[in-house]
Formats: sequence, C-alpha cells, structure tokens
Amino acid sequence: MPLRFGMLGMHHPHAVGMARQIAAHPDEFHLVAGWDRDADVARQRRDEWNPDHADFAVLESAEAVLDGEIDAVVVEGHVHENVALARLAVERGLPVMLEKPAGVNLADFQALVALARKQGVRVQLIYLFRYMSAVVEMLRLATSGALGEIYEFRARLPKDVRLYEEYVPWYSIYQGGMYFEMAGHIVDMMVTMLGRPERITPFLAQHRSHSTRWVDHGVAVFEYPRAFGIIEVNALEIAPDARHFEVYGSRGACTIPNLGSGHLANSATQPLDVYLDDGGYPEASVDSPIAGWRRLDLPAAVLQITDLREFAACVAGQREPQYSFEHDLVVHEALLRSSGVSV
Repeated sequence: MPLRFGMLGMHHPHAVGMARQIAAHPDEFHLVAGWDRDADVARQRRDEWNPDHADFAVLESAEAVLDGEIDAVVVEGHVHENVALARLAVERGLPVMLEKPAGVNLADFQALVALARKQGVRVQLIYLFRYMSAVVEMLRLATSGALGEIYEFRARLPKDVRLYEEYVPWYSIYQGGMYFEMAGHIVDMMVTMLGRPERITPFLAQHRSHSTRWVDHGVAVFEYPRAFGIIEVNALEIAPDARHFEVYGSRGACTIPNLGSGHLANSATQPLDVYLDDGGYPEASVDSPIAGWRRLDLPAAVLQITDLREFAACVAGQREPQYSFEHDLVVHEALLRSSGVSV
C-alpha cells in the first residue's frame, strides 16, 4: 500500500519536485491533501498538481490535513514556520519530512527532536544534495579513508544574480540572508566528513547595492583540530557552472567541478575529479583535464525520490536512518552560528 502523505505548507520551491516524484511513483507514495497559510499559494499548487494528483485536496487548516487518512507529513512552508508545523504532526505520532534548514533557531529544533524521540517517530531533513551522484561518491571517498586525513574542505554554492530581486523578499527576513538559505547543504556535507567544528568565524555582507539591507554574500571558516572548512554562498553569480566542491587529504583529493542544482534541469552526468597518491581509481571512466587526476562521469540521480525512499524505509523499520538526529542537530547549530545567529 502506498505511503499516504499530507503536506503542511506548500510555499517552498522544493514542494513542486516532491509532488512530482510522488506522482511518478504511485505504487509507493500518494499525496492526499495539503494546506498553506497563503490561500493564493494553496490554489496555485492545487491547479498545478491536480492533473497528476486527481484527488489531491487543499484543506482549510493544518489540523484538517492531520485529521485525514495519512501516514506521514511533508513540511514545505516558509523556514520560519516549518518547525512548528512539523511539531503538530509529531504530536500526533506522524513521521515528518522537514524542508531544510531546520528553522530559525536551535532551541525549537532541539525541542522537536526531543519530542520525536519521545513519540518514537522519524523526522528527516530534506537536504537534497545528500543524494546527488557526485556528492555520494565524494562523501564515500572522504569517509572511507581513501583520501587519507582530510585537512581542507572548500565549497561555494552561488545563486544567479539575475534572480536577485526575487531573492530579496524571500531571504532578507532571515539573519544570514542568502547564506542561511543555502549553506546548510554544504554544512551537511562538511559535518558528514569532519564532524562538529570547534570554532566558526562568519563573514557576512551585502556587496550589491540595494535599498533592502540583507546578506547577499557570506563566507564562513570552520576550524577543526586538523582541518579547515571554508564555505561561500552568494546571490551575485553571473558565471555558469560555478558551484565547486573540493576535498583535500593526506593521500588524495577530489573535486566536483560543478554540482548543478538539485531540482532544476541538469546534464545527464555529474563529473567528479579524483587524485589518489597511489595513482589508482578503478571507478574512473576517463582521464581528467588535469594531469594525474581521473574523472568519473556519474549518471545524474533523479532527486527527491531517493529522499522519499530513504524516509519510507526508515518509517517501515527496514533500515536505520543514514543521517541521525545527532547529525542534524550538529548541522543546524553550525549553520546558525555561521549565519551570525547566537545559539
């Protein structure tokens, strides 16, 4: 029987992809009903989704969705309201897929995790980049020891400056601005490789002239006992293919030349360049443009279906979560601190 979802909040752009993947796999998932505080957003989503979700209903309240015949909840509203919406579901014993980041402070997310543990239900953060092909292989190389002791992780995740005006009302309301919105993807990867940072130094600025004051360019340095993590996010990018990820260790290195986007159109493959000091990397398909490096051209994964299947398997007790509550708490604390939020 398909896992039946209700959706609380439908504002977030990722809600569209989530609904699309649920519709594409009807034997596994079913979207029953949804609600959004903004009636216009709710009507728009209903009109967009009804061709693929013929019986999808937009209801008058979050409680009405939770009162329906559902097995789980997807929370896709505004960041500042999502943790409270997730709590409504957890209070009723319903597992939750929670859009990133996990709210605007640490205390509310800690309380949600404590309640989920007490209720014995799964709360899974939706960090889509976790399941991108190049990221999966990068994390495997880093955590398996293939690269030796990691001494530096460096990444930039810019946003297109041509959409700057669209970003302002969405993200200027948050401390950390665009950095806060996007950096969690990278912090999630960094914590997977290196764990909890000992010290965090953020550099947050507005580098484009605009009447609204907000962070459109952020860089943070994360200090570990024997490594640095360096993360950049901006809303200023004009150059294409500029999302770079780099890991350097005592026995090798790997880079993702361009990660692309988790939910927009992408090429059919994702390249990963790898250098190992022993010269080996049997998975590689071709030589990299860089001498001594090897390139692996990975088939680009269809995202969100992997998140959904991971969630369903955990809810069914078929596997332990790949990312624990402890991991997600470390990620959220590091994201907040690097966004200039006191925790």
